[in-house]
Amino acid sequence: MEEDETKEITTDGDITSTEYGSTSQASGEKLLELNEIYEVIGVGPSQYLCWLLVMLVAYTDYAELTLISVIMPSLRCQWELTSTFETAITMAVYGSYALFAVLFGKVADKYGRKTVIQWSTLFLLLAAISGALSPNKWVFLATRFVTGSCVGINLSCIACYTTEFAESKYRAFGILVFCLANLGGVGAVSGVAFIFLQNVGWHWLIIIVSLPAVPALILILALPESPRFLCVSGQQDKAMKAVRTMAKLNGKELQENIQMTCFVDEELGSYTKISNKDNRKSTIALSVMYFCNIFIEFGLIVWLPLMYSANMCGAAQSPRHKCQSLTQDDLLKLTIATGGGLLGAIAAMILAQCIGRLKPLRVASFIMLLSIATMFVCVNESFTFATTMIAKIVEAFVNTTIWIMIPESFPTCIRSTATGFINGCGKIGGVLGTACVYLLFYVSPYSVVGTFLFCSFVGFVGTMMYDRETKYEILQET
Repeated sequence: MEEDETKEITTDGDITSTEYGSTSQASGEKLLELNEIYEVIGVGPSQYLCWLLVMLVAYTDYAELTLISVIMPSLRCQWELTSTFETAITMAVYGSYALFAVLFGKVADKYGRKTVIQWSTLFLLLAAISGALSPNKWVFLATRFVTGSCVGINLSCIACYTTEFAESKYRAFGILVFCLANLGGVGAVSGVAFIFLQNVGWHWLIIIVSLPAVPALILILALPESPRFLCVSGQQDKAMKAVRTMAKLNGKELQENIQMTCFVDEELGSYTKISNKDNRKSTIALSVMYFCNIFIEFGLIVWLPLMYSANMCGAAQSPRHKCQSLTQDDLLKLTIATGGGLLGAIAAMILAQCIGRLKPLRVASFIMLLSIATMFVCVNESFTFATTMIAKIVEAFVNTTIWIMIPESFPTCIRSTATGFINGCGKIGGVLGTACVYLLFYVSPYSVVGTFLFCSFVGFVGTMMYDRETKYEILQET
């Protein structure tokens, strides 16, 4: 902790001690750190509403990302898209995601998580509606760029928001809700498409998938800003008002003499600070691991619909590019395969709580390496389906564990900046992963699986080189 960069103050600006339950001699106030106040107000409706918000935002964002791979065959038929334009649409989504995740992590550290999330969610909803009404492929391309931008902004901010909104021991659960909703978005799009796509078309499918953004927008307007952010940014009065609102929602009442001790940091959103000697190793290691994980995750999101629609057995065939929408059987397989990731996320949270983050991450990374290697082999379609489902489960396990580690590895003043940077690096991996599939799928499926395998190996090496276990660390303030 760098003491020269911070000032510990109360809501009245008095220098004080951090001793639990200490009392200011000047005012008789009981001074508590935020985590101690969270212990007093307990877990209740305020956290439940926060986790519901996290679920809605994360679901909507990943549903929007997944939607394009499901409706692409329909777009290809309607607008006679070339493989190049299909790649451009996908790159518009993932490229803007990566760019805005990096840029707006810093904005959220300076101006607040709530402010950024509410505006981003509004623009996401407007972009979705505009996309559904697109008269041609060029308008659709523009709406997908805006969609990707909003998703990149939202996911970084909401992960920090849920990490900071409850006691430290509940932060893994908040991230679990985040990751389950991500996977739920992926699986729900396949399920909704299975039910509606053949009957209502892709225009209405976009509207149906985007509906949860409406209650998400209402919730973020109703909930307070992150008290931890307010505390560190010097807005102690607002921080106390926020926790009193949370206490009221939980049916508790904080005594009037309770005040909050805060470390105010003037280096909010510093890119320099995420690369200093204290944070450099975490930034680099988590960026590499997440890059490799998202390369595989997004690659599989695109790979699976193409593989099922081409009736492929692993990577043993060279399919032809043609106008062919997904059948009901294809959509059912896709729903089951992507839904398997929910099991991986739940297992990741349980083991993260019981054992820790790092050891389970290493084991899961090794299993993912083996499961992707089996995708080269063609035994029969059932074997291919089983191996891809195993790959999705362990990939989701790795993804969830990394997301638990990211926000708890950095101090509050740069938490969103670091999360946005790492998230952006990951989505660059997503851009390359989807590009790899779209550009090479009809040329050499073996090359696609080969790149998945290489990234899996690099990610595994990264987990073996990283030696920081964050389970027992209290969220840092400086």
